[in-house]
Amino acid sequence: VSTQSTGGMYERHAASLVELLSGQHKDWTRHSPDQNLFGELLLRSGPTCGEIMPAVYQIFKDCTATEKDPELRMTMFTLLGRLLRDTPVTSEASKQLSLFSVPIITEIVTPNLEWRAGRTAGTVRCAAISSLWALLKSNLLSRDALKQVQEKLVAQLVSNLDDDNCATRLVCCNCFNFVLQTGGKECFGPDELHKVYVELLKRLDDSSDELRVAVTSTLKTFFSLLPEDYNRELYKAHLQFLYRGLLIHLDDPNQAIQEAVYDVLCEAGRVWPSYLCEHIENVKHKHRSSLYCDKLLAAFKDS
Repeated sequence: VSTQSTGGMYERHAASLVELLSGQHKDWTRHSPDQNLFGELLLRSGPTCGEIMPAVYQIFKDCTATEKDPELRMTMFTLLGRLLRDTPVTSEASKQLSLFSVPIITEIVTPNLEWRAGRTAGTVRCAAISSLWALLKSNLLSRDALKQVQEKLVAQLVSNLDDDNCATRLVCCNCFNFVLQTGGKECFGPDELHKVYVELLKRLDDSSDELRVAVTSTLKTFFSLLPEDYNRELYKAHLQFLYRGLLIHLDDPNQAIQEAVYDVLCEAGRVWPSYLCEHIENVKHKHRSSLYCDKLLAAFKDS
């Protein structure tokens, strides 16, 4: 069967198939044949997927409701992630997915990011945050759409930075960085940024070095969003907390962490160069090596 004829087949029958499945999906389990058929239909329908998106969204919403079987929810999140990753950016299906980005986040993803006890609940959170990462990486969330979900989404990301599952924390950190970059200064002013940095800084003490390096990228984005007219005197306590915390990790036993933190401080120092130098002078003698302290002092001493 040629690709063209296969595409035509899906175009002719996808809507009626999804309508048929929609009548039964509320009774699905992970092992339901219809659930498997739904997955195959979505992943093979290509551009036609855009035409059936309202019905597809409703099936995902109902099957990922928090009272549903956790195994079904994990299966649906895996399918949603594949759909979001594999849909070509220029396709009609991608445009439709973008239109549904806000309800996908508010009605499907964030309810499943709320903390619930147990290992199974943790696995569901990991699946949910992974599908969010797929949505963000596919550039399906515009800045205007982000404004609609920002408050609730950021609150859930802050919460999940402290999840027991390392994979969840890592993906959450990457999502956080992407959200900050997408929103930019238009969405994240000083007040919004001050609410998140404590949890970001905590992750420099994480058990995973991979995550510790990842969070330095998020912290660099954080500092890049502070406005040029940032009131340094008014917010001095925030900068003091950040500078002191970062300088502790500039002396980390792991050189990769040292280098990553040094890069953050290069960005952070632009906010208040003399104040950073003051803190460096106070701790330089305690560090194993003064290399990075000296480089920072050379860069900012006369600024």
